[in-house]
Amino acid sequence: MAKKSKMTGKVMQVVGIGAGAVASGFVTKFVPLQNEKIKAGIPIALGFFLLGQKGIMSDLGAGMIAGGSLKMAQQFGIGEVVENPVMALDEIDTIEVDGFDDPVSDDTTEEEEM
Repeated sequence: MAKKSKMTGKVMQVVGIGAGAVASGFVTKFVPLQNEKIKAGIPIALGFFLLGQKGIMSDLGAGMIAGGSLKMAQQFGIGEVVENPVMALDEIDTIEVDGFDDPVSDDTTEEEEM
């Protein structure tokens, strides 16, 4: 009988958690609720139920909790990536510094100034 390696067990655990996270998205599609915040909590509840099972079902439950938690956080606006640059580079026309003349933008040469 072949001995099961520790790596295979870890890979299956990761696969189970990943599959549970994906499954949490499918579960919410079939729930006929209008409130998206409540809808996001259903995979979390199902994940808690599966967490008590043995084997890969427990890993599926952990993934469903993770996927449902992410969806719920997004519904409440938590963890939202908002890009608010102070000044976009394409909006910069000129930069003025007091006491400094920009020789590049000046069309006159030093000889003409004298």
